[in-house]
Amino acid sequence: MWRLALKLIWNAVPWVALVLIGIWVFNLVRDAINPPSPSVAAAPTITVIERRGVVEAIRSVNKQIFIEHYNMVDVEYTEAPPGWAGALGLQQEFIVLVRGRVPAGFDLAQVAEDNVWISRDGKRVQLTLPPPTIFEDNVSLDLESSRVLAQSDSCPDFLCQDDLSAFQGDVLPVAQGLLVEYAHENGILDQAARDGKVFYEQLLKSLGFEDVRVIVDGYE
Repeated sequence: MWRLALKLIWNAVPWVALVLIGIWVFNLVRDAINPPSPSVAAAPTITVIERRGVVEAIRSVNKQIFIEHYNMVDVEYTEAPPGWAGALGLQQEFIVLVRGRVPAGFDLAQVAEDNVWISRDGKRVQLTLPPPTIFEDNVSLDLESSRVLAQSDSCPDFLCQDDLSAFQGDVLPVAQGLLVEYAHENGILDQAARDGKVFYEQLLKSLGFEDVRVIVDGYE
């Protein structure tokens, strides 16, 4: 019996060898027609290692305004003509409720390379921001939501300003100044400093730095 089994195995050897050769030839032909795709290496993490690159990244984002305060103020206006006309009690007066938005943030023009420190290995960075500021030129008055609370006018236009001129020339500038003062008293600069610190910490981390520190000048 074992001789029969040995004979069968011996007779099968050529067929097994033929199958293995066929598989080898098939793989050679397949690789020649469709070569395997080369493995793609993972993209390396790029870290900004120059101070100038950090400054350019900050300015390219152009994030200056971090907070706005929307408030309202009362403005009292009174005008009386000089001389005898004023002695007669001629005057105009009104009280106006003015609403507006006051923005605050950072002047990015003050951020220079000297405000950035980077470690030799490019893993740590420190950014010093200038003190936050209120952008007074960007204060916007919401005239649609503003209104006159009280008004009386016994002064003719040839002795006193007309209402429109008084409103534009005297009331609105005073209202803008009061809105800025009110926002300052309510901590708008402190809020801008906190929000700016958080924002720029995230920005620097996105550039590849591992250890990030942001200092706001005058708020540490």
